[in-house]
Amino acid sequence: MGAFCLIWCLLDEPRHNLAILRRSPIRIVIMGLLVVPAYNLLLNWGQGQVPAGTASLLIAMNPVFTYILALLIRQEHHRRRKTLGLLIAFIGVYLLLRDQGREFGPGYGLRALSVLGAPASWAIATVIGKPLVARESPIRVTYLSLALGSIPFLIIAPFDTAFRTKIGGFGPNDWIAQVHLSVLCTILGYAVWYAALRRLPASSVAAFVLLNPPLTIAFGPVWGTDRPTHTVVGYGVWILAGIVVSTWGIPDLMTRAGTKAVDILDPWKRIRRR
Repeated sequence: MGAFCLIWCLLDEPRHNLAILRRSPIRIVIMGLLVVPAYNLLLNWGQGQVPAGTASLLIAMNPVFTYILALLIRQEHHRRRKTLGLLIAFIGVYLLLRDQGREFGPGYGLRALSVLGAPASWAIATVIGKPLVARESPIRVTYLSLALGSIPFLIIAPFDTAFRTKIGGFGPNDWIAQVHLSVLCTILGYAVWYAALRRLPASSVAAFVLLNPPLTIAFGPVWGTDRPTHTVVGYGVWILAGIVVSTWGIPDLMTRAGTKAVDILDPWKRIRRR
């Protein structure tokens, strides 16, 4: 992933890429560090501590973090329905981790909360990247930030004996999973993400993370991850409902739909409009 992005940046208009880096060095470097080392280390370590379904639900908190950050820097305005949804989602996360803590023993809550660092990193990168992709190509910004964020791994990996041994023992399924994560989830996924961010509010783009939990369950049998329990499914519905209310505005949609229905059924309003 990092090698591909670095080569692309060196071959495709390198002067333009260097000009972008000179104009916004801190922003691009921070984005790269957040979406590569920070996000991946927190996520992958956390997935070793909690079931896959729980990890996917914690990652789905990305829209909540994005909304909070967008409010703090005034990219978006406060909305009561979003705050209500945020509270619902956080209560669901608390209850989920509390119940699972009884099953997995003391210290589980803190280990699980470390997973929340991944969506927090992603949310910060999303908010930071929005002004940049408004004036530059999303693909160019994506590959440049991923290349810079991957440099520490590209330097360390060749000298890491454990890493080389692990790669040498990869089977066909391992390579398929690696290609899936590198190409579809990262190189293509982040490019699409920042392309959408160019046209939509940060919290609206982040709402697509809601697809993560159902896709995790769908791909579970393929990759052999943990099967979801009744606890994960139950609290998962609760958490996702809160995030949907916060990001997609179900109350507003219901209000507009109800108003429209009254207008249709009221003949006097139709006569006055004519």
